[in-house]
Amino acid sequence: GVGSADQANALTGEISVTVAEVLPNGTMVVQGQKTMTLNRGDEFIRIRGLVRPADVDVNNRVLSTRVADARIGYTGRGDVARASRQG
Repeated sequence: GVGSADQANALTGEISVTVAEVLPNGTMVVQGQKTMTLNRGDEFIRIRGLVRPADVDVNNRVLSTRVADARIGYTGRGDVARASRQG
């Protein structure tokens, strides 16, 4: 037999976070959540990770590629989320 699998995802946007903790070396533990209510359900974006003060730009923004140990979750509930679950 022959088999293959492929997956590709893209997530673009901005999310505000708060500093949950400042470590002794100045690195910040940041976390945030954004909830979007759409006409077919709700979507949730969550992020948590480590940010160095040097990676915060003049506009108080940090690229996701500069977040260490990043945990990014994108989930939902409602019709669209239910339809995308495996049977």
